[in-house]
Amino acid sequence: MTQRRALFVIGICILTTLVAPASVAASPDGTGATTFVEGEFTNTVPVKQSSDSAYLWEAESNSLEVTFNALNESNHYKLCVQDEDGEQISCQDKSAAKGTQSVTFEYENLSAFEKSTNVTVVLWNNYPGQPEKLGTDTVNVSIIEKQGDIDSDELSNVNELSNNTSMFLMDTDKDSLEDGAEVKNYGTSPTDADTDGDNLGDAMELSNSLSPTNADTDGDGIPDGVENRLGTPPKDPTADTDNDGLNDAYEYAHDSNPVVADTDGDGLRDGLETKLGTKIDDARTTPLLLFAGGALLGVVTVGTRWVRAAEMYPSSGLLNRVMSNQKADDNAAVEPESEPRPETKPDTHQSSQRPGLSDTQEPSKPILTDEDRVVQLLRENDGWVYQSTIVESNNWSKSKVSRLLSRMCDDGTIEKISVGRQNIVAEKGSMPEGVASPLEE
Repeated sequence: MTQRRALFVIGICILTTLVAPASVAASPDGTGATTFVEGEFTNTVPVKQSSDSAYLWEAESNSLEVTFNALNESNHYKLCVQDEDGEQISCQDKSAAKGTQSVTFEYENLSAFEKSTNVTVVLWNNYPGQPEKLGTDTVNVSIIEKQGDIDSDELSNVNELSNNTSMFLMDTDKDSLEDGAEVKNYGTSPTDADTDGDNLGDAMELSNSLSPTNADTDGDGIPDGVENRLGTPPKDPTADTDNDGLNDAYEYAHDSNPVVADTDGDGLRDGLETKLGTKIDDARTTPLLLFAGGALLGVVTVGTRWVRAAEMYPSSGLLNRVMSNQKADDNAAVEPESEPRPETKPDTHQSSQRPGLSDTQEPSKPILTDEDRVVQLLRENDGWVYQSTIVESNNWSKSKVSRLLSRMCDDGTIEKISVGRQNIVAEKGSMPEGVASPLEE
């Protein structure tokens, strides 16, 4: 058992001896150096690409800044830059004290790295006759041309940069329109799928012959996106989609629905409500209007019928009596309060027929004129009556009768004589004998 343990310990020691040299040999440069080295290009292209690679314009000047840590107080170093194939492009010697040091490599252009995807910086200890590699750093690069077109979207690399678009995506804003076409053909933004902000994408507007740079193509005050949502025509500024008498622009501006003829559902079309003065978005205003309108119509109808009835039947009705009394009061100054009575009375036979004529007289027919009524009354009473009898029989005012009789005297239809405080009116040639001389006008 003791012998086996001894053999095991010996084997472990031998294995440890063999592994230690192998770890040293596995260092990247084969030297076991630990000196810090870092290289960085100063003039990079700010592309929108998540990558560790530095993008550089091939035809522009650039600088490669190299920083390293000098290990000794005073030493000689050599820094070299190599392309992807290990070919040495340029070198610089550097004498430095201990601490962090920097060296700058200037390039008029980067044509020497045109086909490279990385650039390597190597730091050497430059003792005469004893070169030693102290450290390296590799910089990932992408050398690009300004007028090139990496994504083949018809927009050059430098134009993509000025338009804030991606050199590696044909459609930066993913609106189905290529960046080059948006910039050169449509005038739209390649980084905003809705250039005019009307909630209708640029591609949709172009496919419907609308303006992707004008939020309201037809200028009616309704954004294209809203018209598309409502179903109104976005290219007709005078359209009245619901045929309610109001165009879409007016309805949109006044908060009514341009695709519903009766926005508030009160049974009245929006156009009619606007004319009537009711609110097109408030159904409560309509009953009030209808009530007021109905009441007014009722008053007008009743009043019209009343007036017509009074005109057709002047000898009857409350309205006519009221009007007659009013006219009599207004003309009291023209006619005496009572008619003069004759001093010499007619014979008893004739007088006995006078009382109650207004009570027994049949109503006049509507087709008779006022003159006809007077003549008819005279003929029914032996050709003559007192003027007061005409007033009472027809329910006329005294002033009206006076004017009527004056006209009939002028045209020779009747005769009128004043007897005492009364006026006797007779048909032409029927004046009773023995009365006074004719009335002086």
